[in-house]
Amino acid sequence: MLICMKSFFTKSLSDYKTAFNFSKQITALIFIFVVLSAAAFGTSELTSYETEKMAELSDFRLELGLSATCEEAVEKIGAYRQSLENEEVKSLLSDEIQLAISNILVWEEYNYLYESDIAHPALKGMITAQYEEVKRFFKEHKKEKHNKWLYSTAADILSCCMQFLPLTTAMREGLTIKKYYDAALELDPDMVFCLINIAQWYFYAPVINGGGHEKAQNALEHAVMVSQSAPELYYSKELLSQVLFEDDKFDQCTALLAEADAVLPGTRSVKHLRRINSAGYSYFNYTMNRKKIDAKLAKLGI
Repeated sequence: MLICMKSFFTKSLSDYKTAFNFSKQITALIFIFVVLSAAAFGTSELTSYETEKMAELSDFRLELGLSATCEEAVEKIGAYRQSLENEEVKSLLSDEIQLAISNILVWEEYNYLYESDIAHPALKGMITAQYEEVKRFFKEHKKEKHNKWLYSTAADILSCCMQFLPLTTAMREGLTIKKYYDAALELDPDMVFCLINIAQWYFYAPVINGGGHEKAQNALEHAVMVSQSAPELYYSKELLSQVLFEDDKFDQCTALLAEADAVLPGTRSVKHLRRINSAGYSYFNYTMNRKKIDAKLAKLGI
């Protein structure tokens, strides 16, 4: 912040010193005010340490895909969560980033438990508890502008929770999900993980409500174009491959899956997508008709 204080330009040295000391006091007060304001009203900016931790978490999520079983992945998530229960680490992370990290870890654990058992007894309690935590935070900080990770991961949690909510609540939250993704992208139009997840919202949402296949594809193509890290490249190419499969562009789909696999060879997700694609289904088909498709895959011995 640059402050012009013309009234303190004086000719005498004593006047200059007086002015300089007073200016320092004003500057100090302004600095304190800015710090307290950031603490009180939140900030959309991340510190370098927070940016580093989010990149580290993205790498961890990608490496989870090499787990031999879903149970192993869940154990790794628990260990990672425990590593963050360190007062020194927590002191360097804002409440928003801590909640965003918690959202990501719950979301990952939920997905691995869901993969292992679509009716796993822990699913509902786990995701609804995190949903309530997100709702509480936004209610208590409703006048604040949040960072992109909180908006994006809050939308992810709401999305996972939809099946457990009453119909009227689910309809309302469907629009909240889009609002949060939009807020994240307003802060960073190139936020790959948000682009990947809003693409799924677009794909499933009716055109009349702002969804659509073309919007989903555009978001994913943009995600691939701006990806820089290994996790960004992996996830964006993997999901774009499934949109192309929906368009019967099977060669392009196969090529993109190969590129995703080259980022981190042998992940559970790419193996799974190749398996369902070989039976004629995309990721989007599978998520909507899992029980039916699993039964068919078993019958075909795939």
